[in-house]
Amino acid sequence: MEARAERKPISSDRSISSHKEDDKEYLVSVKNHPMLYLMVRPNGTKSWVYRYLSPTHSKNKRISLGVYPNVSFSRACEIWREYEELLSRNIDPKAHREELKNSIISKTKNSFNHFAWEYFEGLEQTQKGNTLIRKKGRLELICSYIGNEPISEIGSPRMLEVLLDIQANSLNKAGKPTDKAERCAGIASDVFVYAGARGFCSSNPAALIKSQLAKSSYGHRPAITKPKDLAQLLRAIETLECDLNTINSLRLLAMLFVRNGDLRRMRWDELNLETGRWQLKPLKGQGKVNMVKDMVVPLPHQAVAILREQQKINGHTEYVFFSETAKKYHIISDATANNQLHNLGYQNIHCAHGFRATAKTLLQEQLKYPLVLVEMALGHTTKDPNGSAYGRFEYIDDRAEMMQKWANYLDALREGHDTAEFRANAQSQADSTAQLQALIAELGEDKVLKMLKR
Repeated sequence: MEARAERKPISSDRSISSHKEDDKEYLVSVKNHPMLYLMVRPNGTKSWVYRYLSPTHSKNKRISLGVYPNVSFSRACEIWREYEELLSRNIDPKAHREELKNSIISKTKNSFNHFAWEYFEGLEQTQKGNTLIRKKGRLELICSYIGNEPISEIGSPRMLEVLLDIQANSLNKAGKPTDKAERCAGIASDVFVYAGARGFCSSNPAALIKSQLAKSSYGHRPAITKPKDLAQLLRAIETLECDLNTINSLRLLAMLFVRNGDLRRMRWDELNLETGRWQLKPLKGQGKVNMVKDMVVPLPHQAVAILREQQKINGHTEYVFFSETAKKYHIISDATANNQLHNLGYQNIHCAHGFRATAKTLLQEQLKYPLVLVEMALGHTTKDPNGSAYGRFEYIDDRAEMMQKWANYLDALREGHDTAEFRANAQSQADSTAQLQALIAELGEDKVLKMLKR
């Protein structure tokens, strides 16, 4: 298509407005810019066109430079100069542009971003709740540093630079590093393994530098571990002036010492109130090797009574702790229990997760139950002295007896009664010691000490 001779060449943005639509599309040349034209279509659309003779194929070609006014007159002239420079070096502008486009696409498909979110899609099939949210946050943080970089070109120095920066910006109140950098290194390592298994990188730089990070300092979450203090807390919970959903959740957290996330997601179809059993898949068990994937919690009769109360409130819904005001999952929020404990004056003294440490300590120190049973009740993977892993129904009668005695013990503490009767006899203490010694012989003293500190 040739430009009409009678049309005045374009010399500025202002001169473009004089060229109106016609019955047919036409080209207008640009003053002092050979081969650059403005194409005007019958619908009034105006776009820039560059026409040239290919130095490689000796054929006439043209490239669209974009629609006016999105691409201004001055910008069209800049692109013209770039293409003229390419032609002076015998480079076809259109072929050059295709190469750049393919290069960008290739880098995008091989970027850390690409493999990070492809890997995360797989996590979404196996993990849920807060664990998934936390991992997504760590991936987003890592990607903000290296997301656009080709995964095969990311080396250990670069990863060290990134993780040290994350560490420097993740300090606790005491000014010491948290475990955020370490956890980011962990999920970055998973992404490198994922990409490496598919042939897109040959090393795992995140795994190589874990030892170079400062040791994290979080400290234990606050928990009451003295019977007298626990009695006071149990009485304080009964004074709360809030909805029964919240009060009952706190009662059950103390009695069943499961994780708050698992309790909040308790469903009616997981419960058998006649036999006193709650069968669930703990959230943490779906991603950690030291947590059970399936768990049965024996329910003492006090817990069954509380759940009967909940049936009157939420029996018509899927969840035991259904909440009409909750927007996403329609269950009470993660912060509900902790907010009420704060209102009672227990901030930095005891938290919702702390009920697990409370039970672990007092079941062993006061009620003298063996470590194996307590660990099973906490949902930790546990082995007997012969190395066989306990199943979800193993020792169910012993665990049911322990859970019932624990609930009775809590009642006695709350009511201010003598709790001496709940101490196991000397034979039970001897059995506990023997089982502990067997565990040490099987697992080693260091590992058992770690279990005791959880």
